[in-house]
Amino acid sequence: MEDIRSIDDIKLLVNGFYDKIRLDEVLGPIFNQRIAPDAWPAHLETMYKFWGTQLLGEKEYFGAPYAKHRTLPVDQPHFERWVGLWHGTVDSLFQGPRASTAKVKGASIAQIFLGKIRFERGIFGE
Repeated sequence: MEDIRSIDDIKLLVNGFYDKIRLDEVLGPIFNQRIAPDAWPAHLETMYKFWGTQLLGEKEYFGAPYAKHRTLPVDQPHFERWVGLWHGTVDSLFQGPRASTAKVKGASIAQIFLGKIRFERGIFGE
């Protein structure tokens, strides 16, 4: 296996990951409720830009991703599942420094989002 090297690799990763998300018994209903079938191409395009910026330094994503996640009906088990699917997808496709970075960044983003969500809900120290 090779490392993540191009936007085509990012697309492969993102598409594979969201294919799993959409079919997942826990996360699929949440994503499919929030993202209409005809809105998935735009969502994926945003994710290509986001991960291209994170992993390739492409500087194409300029947004505030947390704002779209703050009202989701999710908690720790959902984020753990997300991270597991993300890591599994990365590991099934790539190996190398950028692949490792993708896993670290994914886990970090999940931890930050979970922390913010729980704080906003008044849940502390659990």
